[in-house]
Amino acid sequence: MELPRSGFSFLAMNVRRAVSIPVMASNRITTPEQAEKILRDGQADMVNLGRVLIADPYWPRKAKEGRPEEIRPCVACSQGCTDELFNGRPVSCIGNARAGFEGERRIRITDHPKKIMIAGAGIAGLEVAVTAARTGHRPVLYDRAADIGGQIYIAAAPPHKSELLEFVRYYRAMLKKYDIPVRLNTEVTPDLIRNQAPDHLIIAQGAAPLVPPIKGIDDTSVISSWDVLADDPALGKRVAVIGGGAVGLETAHFAARKGCLTPDMLHFLMTYEALSPERLREYMFKGTSRVTVFEMLEKAGQDVGKSTRWILMGNLDRHGVKIRTSARVMSIRDGELTWEQDGALRKETFDTIILASGAKPVNTLVPLAEEMGLSHTVIGDSLNVGRINDAVHGGFLAASALS
Repeated sequence: MELPRSGFSFLAMNVRRAVSIPVMASNRITTPEQAEKILRDGQADMVNLGRVLIADPYWPRKAKEGRPEEIRPCVACSQGCTDELFNGRPVSCIGNARAGFEGERRIRITDHPKKIMIAGAGIAGLEVAVTAARTGHRPVLYDRAADIGGQIYIAAAPPHKSELLEFVRYYRAMLKKYDIPVRLNTEVTPDLIRNQAPDHLIIAQGAAPLVPPIKGIDDTSVISSWDVLADDPALGKRVAVIGGGAVGLETAHFAARKGCLTPDMLHFLMTYEALSPERLREYMFKGTSRVTVFEMLEKAGQDVGKSTRWILMGNLDRHGVKIRTSARVMSIRDGELTWEQDGALRKETFDTIILASGAKPVNTLVPLAEEMGLSHTVIGDSLNVGRINDAVHGGFLAASALS
């Protein structure tokens, strides 16, 4: 996701200046508007589409018919395509549950339309709602939040991850296309279930941060990674992150970027030669916080895809983030963190200690549905905490299983 949209079109432009044959621009061309601008500005004679056609093979048709809002987004995550190739598995897509499964995952119109109540308008709930509507059912979405999207806003907060918000744009368009009712600021309760009398309940309540059993975990210096990414609070000069998985490393990157030069600042300072290139590069990566990550395993970022892990680790290194592996946090007291590493106890004081130790499913509606004898399905993080891929694919399969 780090490469900006149309990030290599300038190369096509310069090649085009030097040759007399047609030139094609490629890479990170995600929308018809982008493609048209490249052609209109004379950067290339043609555009090449790659991963976007895995996300939505009907991209060209939707563009031609003036329906760009209906194009399933490619967010350039490489998780379903490039990573799967590296792992020796068939290509798929985190945002398109049918990609790679076209033969077995078909859209079949039901002969028995059902009223479907969906508790949770995160990615899993949105996908099951859209797929259920496409197959002829009558879904209604409920969420206690003020907007759809669920935890996607947290996932999109770290540097270079904002492209994930394209999922919200896409699903918003699909809700409108299929006229799916959405009830926001609404908690699913026994009374609501009885009043609405659904034929089936989809439980997509999401997840909650997992709090590890560390002595002093309730110290005032401690905050969850979700709260950091959602609220962008002041963190201070010395920041610790407990957990070196994908979430912990991305949160560390988020914290380390505070106070660094933004692209607009860099452009201004370079244009007017306010500082030397060497000094500007220093300020690109030197922020207000010194960040240290504590990971119990021997290697950090083991759940980060092969095609992107090197990018994330490189960014952390450039920002001076320290990563302590094989480090078990033992206790926290007044900001002082004690950990065990290489058989010895060590201590260091931090202004903020961020918890990134995983998440746990939230599925409080399961016992209620069982007590009421209501047909129900648990999906997304409510079933097993996973990734966007699990939410989208699980939502599609749950909707397809409705009979």
